[in-house]
Amino acid sequence: MRRWDFASAYLQGSLLEGEVVYCSPPPGYEDVDEDGKPRRGADGHPRILKIEKPNYGMAQAGRRWQRSLFPWLQSQGFAAIEADSCVFVKTELRNTPTGKRAERLIIGVYVDDLCVLYSHDDKHSMYADFTSKMTSDWEVDDEGEVNDLLGVEISREGSCVVLRQTEYIRKLVKTYLPSDLPRTLPRNQGPCDNTIVQHVCDALSSTDPPDPVLVKKYQSLVGALLYASTQTRPDVAFAVGYLCRAMSRPTPELYSAALRVLMYLDKHENVGLRYCASATDLYGMTDSDWAVKHSTSGWTFQYMSAAISWGSKKQPVVALSSCEAEIMAASEASKETLHLRNLLGELGVKMDEPTHLSCDNKSAIAVAYNPEHHNRMKHVERRHLFVRECVENMKIVVPFVGTADNLADFFTKPLPHKQFFELRDRIMNVPRA
Repeated sequence: MRRWDFASAYLQGSLLEGEVVYCSPPPGYEDVDEDGKPRRGADGHPRILKIEKPNYGMAQAGRRWQRSLFPWLQSQGFAAIEADSCVFVKTELRNTPTGKRAERLIIGVYVDDLCVLYSHDDKHSMYADFTSKMTSDWEVDDEGEVNDLLGVEISREGSCVVLRQTEYIRKLVKTYLPSDLPRTLPRNQGPCDNTIVQHVCDALSSTDPPDPVLVKKYQSLVGALLYASTQTRPDVAFAVGYLCRAMSRPTPELYSAALRVLMYLDKHENVGLRYCASATDLYGMTDSDWAVKHSTSGWTFQYMSAAISWGSKKQPVVALSSCEAEIMAASEASKETLHLRNLLGELGVKMDEPTHLSCDNKSAIAVAYNPEHHNRMKHVERRHLFVRECVENMKIVVPFVGTADNLADFFTKPLPHKQFFELRDRIMNVPRA
């Protein structure tokens, strides 16, 4: 995968036909009189400028750039996939001196960056033709093999690709962990323990007015941790998700809990998602932690030996039984299942068989397959039974998995440290020392 960058991308876009946009003169180019006052036209208003090309700072600039680039990609034979309108795919059977061969190009667009994945790159390849046409039509730079994207470091280790955020974590440590603060968290301790649940409950039930200084610090830290937890660090997803529940009413105890998460990341900064080529199909696991009030849904989807999607989310309504909590978690995960199936299918991965979405609750599995459990589930909103529709449409199957082997348990509650690290290494495919 290589990255191509468009120089001054917004300036390479075009306004729509008949579109007229005006602006005030930029600083240093004001039309002023001898007294330094703006010159006025015949109508008495200050003079303004008509914009000929989209420019940075215009509300329309990003959209106009997109309306210039996307049609050009489509004119080159690329089709945007339905699962993600910023991903384009082209497949072709090409004649080469060595015979016919099937080639594929996949392009991911992020503002002015193109990440191009190609199957062949010799002079007869589709990639060579595409880059030749692109450099003739646009002002672009080949930035080489992709090794970072939005703070995510991409490295290749043998037949594996590893995603990390080492430098991002170091910046957070430098920003939020004062040098005089003792970092006493042992390496074999997880990012949180059982006290985090009580601290959040205490914060939400407190009637004391929140400290505005603490609120700002807490929101800044937890927001920074949230980015890591959603990109490459599923191991802190539960802890950060729980901390997010008290964003408007943090306490000193919760701020210390957030610092503990950062200390954990500091101790394990080089841990990342390690994807290795394998014949294993996409599969998911789902779980919930039935609580007195709102339970926590957890899910993870594994592909090529590591997680490609995960979640730890407070359920929107109170579950009246563990079965109901599990059904709500499974239905939430079912939506992600369909998205991933569509995405992988459009990228060329065969998705002929239903995807496994394992669950450790036999009652929930029975409800997913059998619509006759009316008396026990008639109070459950229809949208929470979406998993049943997916089963009936043969998009997923819901096999049983023992609690000890359910990877989604990792995202629903604080775990004993030994169990935490065992599941972390399986979910993220961390090589054993």
